[in-house]
Amino acid sequence: VSPAALDDFEKEYGYRLRPEDFVNEGSYNSAWRVPRKPQRDWIDFLSHFVRANVKKLASLSHEAGKEAMMFLGDQWIGTEPYKDGFEDLGLDAVVGSIGDGTTTRMIADIPGVKYTEGRFLPYFFPDTFYEGNDPSIEGLDNWRKARRAILRSPIARMGYGGYLSLAAKFPKFVDAVEHISDEFRDIHDRTDGEAARGVLNVAILNCWGKMRSWMAYTVAHALPNKQTYSYYGILESLSGMRVNVRFISFDDVLEHGVADDIDVIVTGGPVDTAFSGGSVWAEEPRLAATLRAWVHGGGALIGVGQPSAQQFQGRFFQLADVLGVDEERHQTLSVDKYFPAVTPEHFITADVHLGEGVLQGFLDAGYRKPLSGCGGGQAIGELGGIDFGEPIADTFPVNEDVTLLRADGGQVQLAVNEYGKGRGVYVSGLPYSAANARLLERALFWASHNEGKYAAYSSSNPECEVAVFDKSGCYCVVNNTDRAQSTYVERGDGRIERIELAPSGIAWRTI
Repeated sequence: VSPAALDDFEKEYGYRLRPEDFVNEGSYNSAWRVPRKPQRDWIDFLSHFVRANVKKLASLSHEAGKEAMMFLGDQWIGTEPYKDGFEDLGLDAVVGSIGDGTTTRMIADIPGVKYTEGRFLPYFFPDTFYEGNDPSIEGLDNWRKARRAILRSPIARMGYGGYLSLAAKFPKFVDAVEHISDEFRDIHDRTDGEAARGVLNVAILNCWGKMRSWMAYTVAHALPNKQTYSYYGILESLSGMRVNVRFISFDDVLEHGVADDIDVIVTGGPVDTAFSGGSVWAEEPRLAATLRAWVHGGGALIGVGQPSAQQFQGRFFQLADVLGVDEERHQTLSVDKYFPAVTPEHFITADVHLGEGVLQGFLDAGYRKPLSGCGGGQAIGELGGIDFGEPIADTFPVNEDVTLLRADGGQVQLAVNEYGKGRGVYVSGLPYSAANARLLERALFWASHNEGKYAAYSSSNPECEVAVFDKSGCYCVVNNTDRAQSTYVERGDGRIERIELAPSGIAWRTI
C-alpha cells in the first residue's frame, strides 16, 4: 500500500480506505478473517493494477518467441489464479511447488492456461541433502500424495528444483526420481491426460468460494497446524477421491441458490472465520433458509467443526436442524439435551474385515458382494483408526431422531440426520488419513442417496484407491503407502478381483 495507491483507489471506488481496513480490529486480513467490502474492493483494485503489468510482460515474452510461465509460489498478489479474468493475462502456463494432493490440485485445476507443471519435493537443498539422510523417502512420499491427485486432475509436466550438485551425491534418490518420472510419463501415455471419472459433484462452501479454490484452511505450502489440520484433511481427502470438486461462496448461494448438478455441499471451520461464515448467518437469514430448503428437497449437507456457527435466534449452529447437532454456548443450559445410544452399524462406518475364506467363497461362486466390507489389507473396522482431530466441546444431538455414530464424553464426533427428502452429516473434525478419507467418501455417497453407486470400482483397502478412465478404457489401483498392500476391487460388472501392490505401487487393468 502507498499514498498513491490510496489516492487511485479513492478515485476509482468513491471512498477512501482507512488504516482500520488493513489492520482489521487489530488483526491483519488473513484468509481466515471474514472478508469485508473494503478488503474485497482492495483485492479487486490491486488485481487490476498487477494484471495490467502482467499482460505487458506476457506480451514481451511472446514477441520474443517465448512462452510466459508464472511461478505460483510464496506470493501471487494481484494474480489470483482462480479469480475471474485470470485467463485474459496471456500466460501460457503456471508452475508451482507440490507438497501434497491439495497443492497439486491447486495448480492442476487452474483455468485459462495451456498447461500446468508441478515442482516436486524435496528441493535439492542442504536441509534435506546432507550426509546420513535418505532424500528418496521424502521424494516417494511426496509422489504418493501428488499421484492420487494427478489421476483426478492431471498436470502436464513435472520437475524438481535446487542444486543438482547436491542431488548427484545421492544415487538412491536419483534412481527414485527416474522411477517417478517414468511412472508419471506412463500415466500420461495410458490416459492421454484424461482426468479420472468423478461419480459425485461436491461443492466446498465458504466466504471465498472459487477465488480460493484448494486454498481453504491453509496457505500455499501444505503446512496445516494444530488449529487447521482438523479441516485441511477435507481437502486432502477430496484431492484424490472419485468426485468432482468445486468451490462456491455464501454470496453465490444467496444470489443464485444451489446449482442443480451439485450432489453434496461440504462446509465448516471454526466459528467467526471465513470458512464457517461468521456473521453472515445472522445478517443474511436467507442463506440458512436457502440451504435448508435445498436439503429438505433432496440435497445433502456435510458440516465439519462449527458449521454455520453464529449465536442467533436461540441456536449456535444455524443449520442445526439439518445437521442434527448443535453446540451448547451456555445459552440453553436449562433446556433438555438428548444423547441417543450410538448406532454401531451404518453405511458410513461399514468397513469391516471378512475372513479370507469367506471372501474366496464369494469369488469362487461368482457372487456379487458389494464392497461395503470385503477384507484384504487394512480396513477401518469399527471406526478404528478414525481421528476426529481437535475436539469440539459440548456438541449435542438436537432431538431423539438423530442417529449418533460416534461420541466422546459430552460431545458428538459423528452423527447423521434425515431431513425431509435430504440428509445431513456432522463430523467434529477430519484430519487426513486413509481411514478418514474413506469415512468422508462413504459419508458423501450416503448423504446424497448414492449408496448404490459406491461398490463399483471401489477398493476394500482404504490405503489403496481406484481411478477409472472411461475414454482410455482402463482403470488403475494405487498403493498410497510405502508398504506392500493387497486389496479387492469390484468391477463394473460385479466381478471381484484381488490385486497385490508393491510399496508405492500402481496396477493397471482394462475396464
